[in-house]
Amino acid sequence: MRFVIIEDDVSVRKIISNIIDKYQLGTVVAECGDGLKAEAFIIEYAPDVALVDMLLPGQDGVELIRKMRENGLATSFIMVSESTSQPMITKAYQTGIDFYIHKPINVLEIISVIRKVEESRRLRAVMSLISQTTARYGNPVVKTADSDDNAKKNRINRMFSELGIIGEAGAKNIHQLIQLVDARLTGGDNQAYQLHELYNELSQAIGQDVKTIEQRVRRAIAKAMQNVANMGIEDYHNDKFEVYSGALFDFKEIRQEMAFIQGKGTYHGKINIKKFLEGLLFLAAE
Repeated sequence: MRFVIIEDDVSVRKIISNIIDKYQLGTVVAECGDGLKAEAFIIEYAPDVALVDMLLPGQDGVELIRKMRENGLATSFIMVSESTSQPMITKAYQTGIDFYIHKPINVLEIISVIRKVEESRRLRAVMSLISQTTARYGNPVVKTADSDDNAKKNRINRMFSELGIIGEAGAKNIHQLIQLVDARLTGGDNQAYQLHELYNELSQAIGQDVKTIEQRVRRAIAKAMQNVANMGIEDYHNDKFEVYSGALFDFKEIRQEMAFIQGKGTYHGKINIKKFLEGLLFLAAE
């Protein structure tokens, strides 16, 4: 992989560059110590990965990455900073970074993160190739509706297990709601829907009170959020945490839940039921 390092501390640039070289992670094609000048460097070299400091002269790293994302660059961004401010870290992730590394530089962490980024980029390239091939030649694999539904059901149950809610009373209701969402999104009317419509439809189908269904669903999703937040506390780069924290929840709310669990916040993160249902459906279809 090709790297650009954007860091105003020359010694830090040298450390990162040496790690990349020593462990044969790729090639550093350019270095820069100014946030404004870095724009031209990244656009010119179009690196696979840019390691960017948060606090830079000219403009900060978050603003730099925001501009690069707006340019549509396929570069993966790793932010390297001594800042421990949770709002700043959350903002960095919302801007589009792939990973956040704390200073002082830890050799093993740099290696681990870069390899995860490499694997992520390789996976995206493979998925893109599959998508292009399918679009060009069509899909030769014939699947029955029943086999596809069973595959989705198995994937959803696996995710329930990983989220720690497989035994929750609300898990069954969530699965039923996902089926209703799927029917709407794959049917002829691919339009917006309201949660209360789903609750009412499910209530009539299974003969249970709407309020009971909603409470079960909320409790199960809140527990899933708590479990995902605990994954992040134990290992911020845990693969499951990275997938579920973004696909099923608003990341800032996961950060809030993590802060609450650690005694650094006064309230839980908020769940988004619609995002959770559609996120599970999306992951199950992959």
